[in-house]
Amino acid sequence: MMGARTLQVSSREEEQVRLIRPSQSIEDIYGRRFAYNPKLYAKDYKHFSSDMLNLEALTGRELSVAGDTPVVCHAGAATEPALALLRKAGLHVPSIRYTYRNDKEYIQVLTKLKKKNKKLIFQYPHPADEVSPDLYWVDPEVLAYLCDKRSIPELVPADHIPARRLMSLEQVLEEKPELPIVLKTGDGRPTSGGCGVLFINKEEQLYEIDETFGDLSRLIVEEHIEYDKNISVHYVVNNNGEISFLGKSEQLVNKDGCFRGSWISVDAEDDMAEIIETGYGIMEQAAKKGYVGVAGFDVLIRGGQFYFIDLNVRFNASTCGLLLYNDIKNKYGKEIMRLSTLEWRCDFDSVLPIVEKYMGKEQFVPLSLLDAEYFPGQNQASVVIGLVLGHSPLEAEGILQEMARDGLHLRE
Repeated sequence: MMGARTLQVSSREEEQVRLIRPSQSIEDIYGRRFAYNPKLYAKDYKHFSSDMLNLEALTGRELSVAGDTPVVCHAGAATEPALALLRKAGLHVPSIRYTYRNDKEYIQVLTKLKKKNKKLIFQYPHPADEVSPDLYWVDPEVLAYLCDKRSIPELVPADHIPARRLMSLEQVLEEKPELPIVLKTGDGRPTSGGCGVLFINKEEQLYEIDETFGDLSRLIVEEHIEYDKNISVHYVVNNNGEISFLGKSEQLVNKDGCFRGSWISVDAEDDMAEIIETGYGIMEQAAKKGYVGVAGFDVLIRGGQFYFIDLNVRFNASTCGLLLYNDIKNKYGKEIMRLSTLEWRCDFDSVLPIVEKYMGKEQFVPLSLLDAEYFPGQNQASVVIGLVLGHSPLEAEGILQEMARDGLHLRE
C-alpha cells in the first residue's frame, strides 16, 4: 500500500539532529489561521509542462519553510518515508497536510476547506468557474494582475524593460520582425519554469506554434537580450506590510530556456544596488495593491544595463533555499548552494539511502521527494529536489557528478 513504508535510517538513534529553520516561515509571513496552497492548477496543462510529476513535486517543496501552517500538497510528495528524511535533515514539517492524488481529489480538498471557511494562500490564480474567490486570502484579482506578463510595463520602470509589443501570431508572420525575438503568452495565464516563453531565432519556428502555447491572438513579442548574467532577485512582504530582500539566485536554464536550477546566495555584490532598489520598488507596488507574500524577479544584466524580464509574484524555486540559507550555512559551514532537481528511475525506496548518504556527507539537503508510484501507468522518474552544498561551485558540480553515478541524474 502506498505511503505505508518505513524509512530505515542508518544513524544512531541517540544522534542529535541540529535543526534547520527558515529566517521567515510561511506562518511568519502570512500569519496564522491560513493554509498554504502551492499547486498550479489548470484545465489544460499543456500550456505549462507535459511533466506532471515535476509540477506535483513542487507542492512538497515548501513544507520545510511552512512553520506550522497547514499545506495542500500531492500525496506522492508527502509519504512518510520522504517526510522522515526531511526531519532527519533537521527540517520541520507541519503536522497538518491536505493531500490529494489527482485533480478530482484536489478540487474535493478545496471544497471541504471552503465548507470549513478556511482561507488559502494560493500561489497561482485558479479558474474562477471551478474555485471560489472566497477561498483566497490574497484577492485573486490582485494575484492574477501581478502574475500577468502584460502588467510588467505598469510595474517596472521603462528603462529596465526590453522593447516589446502585443501582437497576434498572424501579425508576426506578416511583419516578420528581425530575429532573434522572444515570444511570451499575452493571454493573462500564469507560467512556470520558463513555460509560456519561446526563443525564436529561425523563421520556421513561428510556423510550429499552436494553441497549446496560448492565445495566438495575444502574444508578447519582446526584444532578445544578449546577457552577461541571468539572475533573480527575491523579496518578501509580510502581513504587516514590511518588505525584506531575501537574496539572489543565478539561474540555470536548458537549451529551451526552461529553468533547471540555480546558485543561491543571501548576499549581493555592490554593483547590484540599483537592481535591488528597483526590485524593492516593484515589491512596494505589489504590496500597495494588497499583495502579501514572496516574489522573485528575473533580471538580465548586460554591461551596465539591466532588464526585468519576468515578475514571479509567488514562491519561486529558489525561495525555500534562500529562507533556509543562513541556518544551512551555520550548520555545515558552506556558502555555495545549488538548487537542483534530480530524477531517479528505480524503485522509490531505493533512492532514500542514496539521498541519506549525501546528507551524511554534509553535501545535500532534501526539500521535496516525489514517489513516481503515485502516478500509475506513466513510467516516469521519481523526483528529488534539494540543495547541493559545497565550498566552491566546482565542488558542488563534482558532487552532482557523483550523484549521477549513483543513479540520481539532473533533470534535463
